[in-house]
Amino acid sequence: MTKRELADRILAMLDTQEWEELESGSTHVPVNPYNREVLLRLRETADELTGDTDGERAGEIEEKVRRLLDGMWPEEPDAHKYVVAACLILTLLEEKPMHPPASVKYHTVVREGKAVYYCPARVPDGPVCALCLARPWDELEERRREAVSTTEETYGPLSAAVQKEILEAGFGESGVIPVPELRFHEEVRKCCEENRCGAYGTSWACPPAVGTLEECRARTERYAYLQLFSRAFLLEDSMDFDGMKNDMAEFKQTVSRLGKRLREILPDARILSNESCGRCASCTYPDAPCRFPEELYHSLEGYGFNVSELAGQAGIRYMNGPSTVTFLGAVLYGSPGEEKEGT
Repeated sequence: MTKRELADRILAMLDTQEWEELESGSTHVPVNPYNREVLLRLRETADELTGDTDGERAGEIEEKVRRLLDGMWPEEPDAHKYVVAACLILTLLEEKPMHPPASVKYHTVVREGKAVYYCPARVPDGPVCALCLARPWDELEERRREAVSTTEETYGPLSAAVQKEILEAGFGESGVIPVPELRFHEEVRKCCEENRCGAYGTSWACPPAVGTLEECRARTERYAYLQLFSRAFLLEDSMDFDGMKNDMAEFKQTVSRLGKRLREILPDARILSNESCGRCASCTYPDAPCRFPEELYHSLEGYGFNVSELAGQAGIRYMNGPSTVTFLGAVLYGSPGEEKEGT
């Protein structure tokens, strides 16, 4: 079965009047706001669908969801088709979990352009959870444990503790680079000075506020390790600039979350983030001190780092496939001379 064929089948579940009521926002329609949005999104994008889907699985989902609703919600049989339709759209056409992210904060990892979802509320052998494409949270936890264990074997317990905090904060990948192996590039700093991103001289997080390249190098060499981390986001398409902006803001929030966690266990650690700060609508630089110095994270590029080169050294992905955007940051920690050579 093609995705377009399944879309036509779903669209036919509602008659013309029911679609009009959905579009008008009528409260007489027995559907929650999330499912309403999912259904209307299909109506707008059905013509753009390409590729195949699993017709047998579509039948299985429809049958099991209807049976579940018959038992849980027998007094509103007319409402069942809206739920069934939304479940089919999410699982087989959009390839997303069946529930809104706001209700259960599932974790999304993008691997080579494909989103992998892990759900903390998935019930083992649950009738609906068994249909949802979100994977069990335990699977993600096991992946994290394996990554932390490998880091401990290679770089020691301190690096493992930092990686554990990074992954639990919500980042997808992380890798360690001993500071002596880092390279500081004058040409990257020249890009800053040419103001290619528009942030030069406007923020405490960017040059010239962060100091000269040599000052950044000296500041970095006070530490033993740089642990790079990343988070990938799905976009509507490669021109989804609003999505990129929103994802950048979410990435920055995750960096702030990590900073709060690390301050409790490694108060001397230094976090570097991507690009400029963006916390305030207007930065105080250069007229007054930073309003939030504890959450001021200098930019990786401002330190002369080639971020794609760092990703290669750390063994993590710099890009995650088409229609994705990946942001990276880093933590500097440990005392010089404590480096454990990686294997």
